[in-house]
Amino acid sequence: MIRLNGVEYEYRPGLSLGDIVDDYNLSHAKVDFDACLVVIDSAAVPASEARVRLLNGDESVYIVPKLDGG
Repeated sequence: MIRLNGVEYEYRPGLSLGDIVDDYNLSHAKVDFDACLVVIDSAAVPASEARVRLLNGDESVYIVPKLDGG
């Protein structure tokens, strides 16, 4: 089972984070990789690698907006 921002998805071999995000964006608040921080099992993933990253069986993914401020 893969969890993206608390929503569960069935794992299948070859599943990429981009596949999950595309499905997530159909029914939830839109997330993207450029304006967000991607964390997979407590490790940050560079935005340039996030979309194509293949997922393993039981991972938790959080995609949160970057906050700019001053």
